[in-house]
Amino acid sequence: MQLRRRRRAVVVYFAADALSMIGNTAIGLTLPWLVLLRTGEPSAAGIVAAATAVPAFLAAVLGGSLVDRVGRRTMTIVADVGSALSVTLLFVVDTTLGLSVGWFIALGVLGALFDVPGLTARQAMLPEIAGVAGLSVDRASGIRQALFGASFLVGPALAGVALAVLPPATVLLLTAGCSALAAALTIALPRALGRAPADVEARTGIRAGFTLLRTNPVALATTLLAVASVFAISPLQAVVLPVVFQRLDQPALLGLTLSVFAVGLIGGSLAYGVVRLRRRTILVVALLGSLAGLCGFAVAPVPGVIVPCAALVGVGYGLINPMIPVLIAERVPESARGRVLGLQNAGYLAAFPLGALLVGFLVQHVDVQWGAAASAIVWGLCVAYALVTPALRDLEPAQPRLEPGAH
Repeated sequence: MQLRRRRRAVVVYFAADALSMIGNTAIGLTLPWLVLLRTGEPSAAGIVAAATAVPAFLAAVLGGSLVDRVGRRTMTIVADVGSALSVTLLFVVDTTLGLSVGWFIALGVLGALFDVPGLTARQAMLPEIAGVAGLSVDRASGIRQALFGASFLVGPALAGVALAVLPPATVLLLTAGCSALAAALTIALPRALGRAPADVEARTGIRAGFTLLRTNPVALATTLLAVASVFAISPLQAVVLPVVFQRLDQPALLGLTLSVFAVGLIGGSLAYGVVRLRRRTILVVALLGSLAGLCGFAVAPVPGVIVPCAALVGVGYGLINPMIPVLIAERVPESARGRVLGLQNAGYLAAFPLGALLVGFLVQHVDVQWGAAASAIVWGLCVAYALVTPALRDLEPAQPRLEPGAH
């Protein structure tokens, strides 16, 4: 019976996590569509996105401290309920008062305040879930990152189909339902999971988080690696690939390439959890493989090269992604895990628009190949740093890895 309860807890955790991520990716497609439909202004979607970026960044920084203070399970429930509420209010306002740019901004900010802290809380809870399930943290992290990649295939696809057959306001309720169901599933988790650590310091603010990053070499190195990967790789999806395939008038190939990248990411994440190689070996292979893929984009931005390179970058990225939260779980005190993960997530939020802005400038004013080359150069510098820094040489856990089925 106890084993059955443990297995149920891990299934509930991953189901709630997947639903929350699918809801977030679905609203990422639904909201810009609804903004354009209700306002008729293409610039309005950009205004709404820009207005919600700063609150999301601040929520990521401050949310990590809240995760450490109130507990991971509680913060996850609050975040999912808040996300469901913000999207439901969009539906209510749309069907009563009518949505304007001001309403979109106000309710978009409300949603942004909940999304990233909820993500941070689930990340911080992962080691406990792995322990309950008798999984190694490596395998649990690989499964979670694979679900993360799958959500970026499933969420937008479901939203696109729903928008084609249902009124946009109704689609809002469906996405809100994903978050509400995720909260309900998390409530079903044992109360003992995700409690606030008893040794949390009285001051768990931003300064303490930055101090820990500065004094913990592994936490600092993994944070720099994670943020640099977003800065270098995300602009390819947001800028370079759309421009290349638009000029070729091949939108179907753009969809194929992005799908190949996502499948590679899912495969790499799952492989990380099962391969029996040293983490350092996995890291080196992932870094060099993803760099080779980015260089391929820069040297020959043509479909015959881009598609296999997308797979290579996806697999490399998929191998790196699960390793980072594992190293944080092992090398950062439990009482500070939320703060460090929150700062990492804040870095992701800042890196994406900055990288897209830099590459977009090069693509517009120089050439698309120079934009791809800039991504490759940035990632090449990051790879060189990761290969030589002492902090990322010995990555094995102090204790032997827990094998599946062990208790």
